Amino acid sequence: MVTPEDIAEEIRTSFPGAEEIVVQYLAGYLLDDAGEDEDILQIARLILESVAGRNAKALETLMTKLADMLEDLLTVRASQTNRGTGLTKLDRAMEIGKTTAMSGTIAMSQGVDLESINKGK
Repeated sequence: MVTPEDIAEEIRTSFPGAEEIVVQYLAGYLLDDAGEDEDILQIARLILESVAGRNAKALETLMTKLADMLEDLLTVRASQTNRGTGLTKLDRAMEIGKTTAMSGTIAMSQGVDLESINKGK
């Protein structure tokens, strides 16, 4: 299991001059939002480009490592998301007015005189 410390260490190793706040933010972001955000690695790349400067090779190496580290997590979260969010079509229609087990308040939909109800109070 990947931890935020593992990701932070990879970023520090690749870019020793990176500000700690950026390192901590990215480590938390990558783990917390993995699987929820489709472009998570692209967003991380954009942030890391500002840290990398002209060192494109180190950036590519780091992005490959991060993708490998997060691959299992992204796969698990994607399968959980796909499994539980589908809409289900009901197989039979129900006519509410003909149902005997409905709430007693449904009878009120036929017409209620609110003045006569309020007079009893």
